[in-house]
Amino acid sequence: MKVEQFNPQRPGDLVDPATGWVNRRVFVDADIHAMELERIFAQSWLFVGHESEVAKPGDYVTRTMGDDPIILSHSSDGQLRVFLNACPHRGTLVCRADAGNSPSFICPYHGWTFRNDGHLHSLADKPEAYKNKVDFDDYNLVQARVGVYAGLIFATFNEAAPDLESHLGNARWYIDMFFNRTPNGAEVLGAPVKWVANMNWKYGAINFAADGPHALAAHGPISRMAIDMPMEALVEIAKNGPAVRIGNGHGCIFVPGPPGFPDWTGFDPAMVPLYEQMLSAGQQGQLKTMFNGVMTVFPNLSWVHFPVTLSPKKPPINFFNMRVWQPTSAHSAEIWAWFIADKESADEYKEASLRLGIQTFTGAGTFDQDDSEAWASMDKGSRGTIGRQRMSSFQMILASQDDLIADFPGPGEAYHSTYSEMSEFGLLLKWREMMQAGSA
Repeated sequence: MKVEQFNPQRPGDLVDPATGWVNRRVFVDADIHAMELERIFAQSWLFVGHESEVAKPGDYVTRTMGDDPIILSHSSDGQLRVFLNACPHRGTLVCRADAGNSPSFICPYHGWTFRNDGHLHSLADKPEAYKNKVDFDDYNLVQARVGVYAGLIFATFNEAAPDLESHLGNARWYIDMFFNRTPNGAEVLGAPVKWVANMNWKYGAINFAADGPHALAAHGPISRMAIDMPMEALVEIAKNGPAVRIGNGHGCIFVPGPPGFPDWTGFDPAMVPLYEQMLSAGQQGQLKTMFNGVMTVFPNLSWVHFPVTLSPKKPPINFFNMRVWQPTSAHSAEIWAWFIADKESADEYKEASLRLGIQTFTGAGTFDQDDSEAWASMDKGSRGTIGRQRMSSFQMILASQDDLIADFPGPGEAYHSTYSEMSEFGLLLKWREMMQAGSA
C-alpha cells in the first residue's frame, strides 16, 4: 500500500491485512488518536476494575474510560454501577478521590449531591425554586452498562454494543485459566501502580497480544538473571510456544518450559488441587507447563504471568501483573498496573509474588523499563515528517498463516510460534474493522 493512497475518511486502510504492512500514522497521528476515542473506546467494553477493589457496599474507585473520567461504585443496593464522573449541572467532577467508601458524591462547585446509585439527592436550592419548570430525573449521573466476568468489571456507554460475553467470546476460556482457576477466584494485591510512558497505547496492547521476539532482544540480560536460564534455552522455548489469535482482537501467547522444567513451576503448591478442580484438562495442560503467559483483551487490557527469582538461592515464584493502556495522546499513554493472586493463596506467597512483580513489571521495574525505552524510541523514529510516511512490518504473518496447531486444546486459531506475529496482528485487524466502521 502506498502512503499517498491514504484516505483520512478511511483510517482502517492504513492496516493492510493481505501484506502485513501498517502505516506508522496509526501510531503517531493526532487525528487518528481522536478517531480512536470515538470509534473504539466510546464503542467498546472497557475494563474498569476488579470486584475485590469494591467488595463492600459504598466502596468506589475512580477510573478512566478512553478520555472520560468515571466512577465505579458498589452502590448501597448491592449493584455495581459505573457513572460518568461529571455533575449533570455544570460538568464538575463529583468525586476527586482515587478510592473510598461513601453513601454519596457531592459536587464541590454548587453542592449538588448524588446517592451512590447515581440518583440526584439534593440541590443547591430547594426544588420549589425551579417552579416546576425542570424535570430533575434528567439530573441523575450518566450511567454506563456494566458487565462482570471472572471478577473483571467492564463497562461501556454504547447502548448498541453486544453484551460482554459476546465481546469476550473465546477469550473466556483463557481468562478462566488466570482469574477463575480457584473456587474463590482472584484478588488484587493493593491499589494500581500508575505511570506515564512516551508511547502510543497500541504499542503496549500489541506487545502483550503478544510479541515473542522482543523478549530476548529487549530483556535478554535481565531475563537470564531473573529466570536463571541459558540464552540458548530461552530462545528455543520462546520460538516454540503457541500464539493464539482468539478472535474479536484478543490474543495471547504461551511459552512452555524447556525440557525438564517441572510442572507447576512458580505456583503455590497448595493451589494445584484447586486448579485441578476448576479447570478442564486442556486448561490444566497449558497452565502446568507454562513458563510465560501473556494476553491482551481488546482494546487495552493486558496481563503477564511468569516465574521469577532474583536470588539463585530461592526458587522462582509467579507474579501476575494486569494492566490497562490508557490513551492520553497519540504519543503518550498512562499505564495502570495491578498485581493479582488467587484468593486462597497463603499471605506469604502473595507478599513474595507482589515484591517480585514490583521489582520487574512496574514503571521502575526491570522489564518495564526495557519496554518503555523501546516504545519511546519507536515513537521518536516514527513521528517525523518522513518517519510517519513509512510502514511497520508484521510480514511474518505471510510465513505463519498456514502454520496452525491442529490439536491445540483451546479455542481460536493457535500458531506454532510466538514469533509468528499472528496473534498481535489480530489486534490490528480488529482496530482496522472498528476504525473503518465509522467511515462513509
